[in-house]
Amino acid sequence: MNNQNDFDLNIRLPLKKWRDPLFAAGFLLLILTVTYANSFDCSWHFDDYINIVENPGIQIKTLSWQEIGKSLYGIAGSARWQRPVSYFTFAVNYYFDGLNVFWYHVVNFFIHYVTSVFLFLFIYNTLKLPILEGCYERNAYSIALLAALFWAINPVEVMAVTYIVQRMASMVAMFYIMAMYFYLKGRTGDKKWKRVGFFVLAAFCGILAIGSKENAAMLPVSLFLFDLFLIQGVTIEHIRKNWTACLFALVLVPAIGLMYYDFSTITGSYDEFRPFTMWERVLTQPRVILFYISLLLYPLTSRMMLIHDVEISKSLFDPWTTVAAIVVIFLILVATVLISRKRPLISYCIIFFFLNHLIEGSFISLGIIYEHRNYLPSMLFFVPLSIFIVYALSYFEKRKRMIIILSSVITAVIIIMGMNVYIYNDILKDEISLWSDNARKTPDLEIAHGNLGAALLRASRFPEAFIELTKALNSPPSWDIRMKFKIYQLLGEYYLLSGDHENAIMYVEKALAGLSNNTDLYNNKAVLLMLKKKPAEAEIAMKKAISLKRDSAFSHVNLGNIYLRGGHPDAAIKEVQRAIILGGDTLKAYSLLSEAFKAKNDYRTSDHFSRVASGSGLTKKRCP
Repeated sequence: MNNQNDFDLNIRLPLKKWRDPLFAAGFLLLILTVTYANSFDCSWHFDDYINIVENPGIQIKTLSWQEIGKSLYGIAGSARWQRPVSYFTFAVNYYFDGLNVFWYHVVNFFIHYVTSVFLFLFIYNTLKLPILEGCYERNAYSIALLAALFWAINPVEVMAVTYIVQRMASMVAMFYIMAMYFYLKGRTGDKKWKRVGFFVLAAFCGILAIGSKENAAMLPVSLFLFDLFLIQGVTIEHIRKNWTACLFALVLVPAIGLMYYDFSTITGSYDEFRPFTMWERVLTQPRVILFYISLLLYPLTSRMMLIHDVEISKSLFDPWTTVAAIVVIFLILVATVLISRKRPLISYCIIFFFLNHLIEGSFISLGIIYEHRNYLPSMLFFVPLSIFIVYALSYFEKRKRMIIILSSVITAVIIIMGMNVYIYNDILKDEISLWSDNARKTPDLEIAHGNLGAALLRASRFPEAFIELTKALNSPPSWDIRMKFKIYQLLGEYYLLSGDHENAIMYVEKALAGLSNNTDLYNNKAVLLMLKKKPAEAEIAMKKAISLKRDSAFSHVNLGNIYLRGGHPDAAIKEVQRAIILGGDTLKAYSLLSEAFKAKNDYRTSDHFSRVASGSGLTKKRCP
């Protein structure tokens, strides 16, 4: 290995022009396949359920325009499109293989791999821009590959790859970097038709990015600053000349945001969902951003988890690290501006990181901190570090011992990061391992204990579930005010399954005080009221559940059961017929039909549906 040929391995390929990109693509595929090898059977987690597993909006049966159009609205019942590109890919996954997690993970992995390749191409071509005056062109290949590798195997990115629903975060980054790459090619193209073609591709990828997630709104600003810093050059003259383009880029950001977000609801959503104010969130974010930087530089699994426990900043000096974080970030940005003319690439990489954290790190009513939010902003984070490493190797080029030491350290860092990715994916294997790890690292976090309790409850580990739910109930409020009521709901389910109907109904009522639109709670309430021999009240509760979610086959079967127990078999038959049309647990539905016809003394039809329910009758679902 020597720097005369940019640390080239001298691998011969017939397509000389494409040799470097092809080797980089193959190398990244090999490394990522090894590090993510244990991620393809990781289970569903957290928001996966509401967005995919329990979301009829993406559970399409055909590829008709009607079904595809339904998937573009995201969660069923939405009034307008929500991240349509992301939800469409979930719908396609569901169409081909239902809820088998394997192919969802394959798609997520492919997105991460393609993003890594385009990140390499973008950095590689950026380093060859004329404005950089040949500073990096000689080592463009090694810098670009090292930066892309550090980013691709950083454990911080695991949540955007292995946590299935965060395909939204990885997809927006993929189309974002593709748009930037094609824009770069368009701006440097030698022929008009090439420039036009690349600009069209950039616009198309930009639209797909916007359709994947809201933080793509920063793409126009990123492109404008890229053009100013690395194509034109940061001068007063160029800033004056481009002020209209700058204004246009800035106007596009809120314009794109309006496609997704009703800004008039911001204050209300804080009052309804958050135990902190808008101002407290804004004050907390500088500390969160610095924590993100520390995670990227020191990404051990012992420091990472799905939900972090962060102290909310009540004022500039409570805690004192709030003002300290603001000052540090301010000084970084001032230094970035000061070096922008001499070191435009370094300046742009720093600005890119902070710029693309702006939306999720602003006043919008979101959770305080999530690791997957680093996926897009950190794409150029390792470029300055890679430049430093390659220059260090070049500096010690003639000192073989130093070269060996530096190379060994770099290799060790890469191996350690890869191992941490593997370990992190092992933690994500199932919900119990994920939330057990989270609860151990954040012993006072309500949401971690609550979700661990829910996972243990689903696994029928009732005593352990009760312990975790009790811990959650005694913990400080989480980022979501509703979490307390969700814990009440889980305790209600625990007592229902344990046969303690008095405590079960008490916790269901407590949960309904904060979750008045929760279908499952009304279902549970109806079941408990039936067990307490109160069919009239049970009927009211079940009708409320159906009014909230009319396409719930489960609720219609339950209402049918209530009618049957109340001596109304005809009404029961109608409800169960609706349930069969909607799908769901057809065996239970046919069993109930059998009982209903038996109650009507129609033993022949009853026997027919009994055989269907046992699997020896009809092979296809149909309405009787």
